[in-house]
Amino acid sequence: MSTDSIRGLHHITLCTESAQSDVDFFVKVIGQRFIKRTLFYDGRIPIYHLYFADEMGTPGTVMTTFPLRRTGLVGRKGSGQFTAVAYSIPAGSIDFWREHLGKNNIPITAESERFGEKYLRFVHAGIDFEVVEDPTDLRAPWRSEYVPEQYAVRGFHNWTAVVRELEDMEVFLKTAWNFRLTSSDGKFKRYESGSGGAGKRIDILHEPDMRQGTWTLGQGIIHHGAFDVPDYDTQARVKFDAEGMGFTDFSDRKNRGYFESVYVRTPGGVMFEATKSLGFKMDEEEALLGTELMIAPELAKAYSRPDVLALMEREDPIHI
Repeated sequence: MSTDSIRGLHHITLCTESAQSDVDFFVKVIGQRFIKRTLFYDGRIPIYHLYFADEMGTPGTVMTTFPLRRTGLVGRKGSGQFTAVAYSIPAGSIDFWREHLGKNNIPITAESERFGEKYLRFVHAGIDFEVVEDPTDLRAPWRSEYVPEQYAVRGFHNWTAVVRELEDMEVFLKTAWNFRLTSSDGKFKRYESGSGGAGKRIDILHEPDMRQGTWTLGQGIIHHGAFDVPDYDTQARVKFDAEGMGFTDFSDRKNRGYFESVYVRTPGGVMFEATKSLGFKMDEEEALLGTELMIAPELAKAYSRPDVLALMEREDPIHI
């Protein structure tokens, strides 16, 4: 696999409801580690930015959420968005997950097959999730007390994005993002980076009649998906080359504390991010990850720690 281009999936960011419901879902149902609690870097309203992942926050396992219920902002699902997140589980795990979801009062909304793989679909905070058996995914899981290791999620299998117009999105994926088309199944096309496989693929669903979804923050939508790059030079080159093709809707590089990112609105409307990891241990010891609210220096200028702690505890408390 080339190391001088986008290597695969890094993290995906959801607009959800409450912090507590996210902790309950991702820790107790999905079986991830609650690895970081901090605040959204942009805007004037303090909003949690929560992180769930494997033991160390390995790219391809990181889920991040903005619990937005206290803001009153509600999104609209539609085209131009990532619309589903699929986790990879070991072969022979589907029956466990069917029972596990039922025990946690999470109904299965669909059972389907695409690309020769069986998917279970369910919903959290209005957003679609899936688990799919993948015997080739050998990544080590987080050893959760809620999900036995032999059934545990290994990380992302794929993300699904919906677009109305396919052609320009295909050009972007192939020439700007270095993904290649590897398979088609009805309305779905699968694109993969590098050697392919779990954590290196996205599925594009072509829905020409679907209304455009919300681009602003709002409960019930996936805001963006971030892709892993090995270094700053690669990140800069991806942006420079894509802009040279005419894809100029890029942000400047933004420091997000635990990674540095550039964002681009793709031709299909879906927000992509190219991300250079910085790691999650810079402000907490490994054993204590996720236990304290971390406030970025930029936000500390606007919010005193005691005030913001009191506000979040009052309006969106978290109890582990």
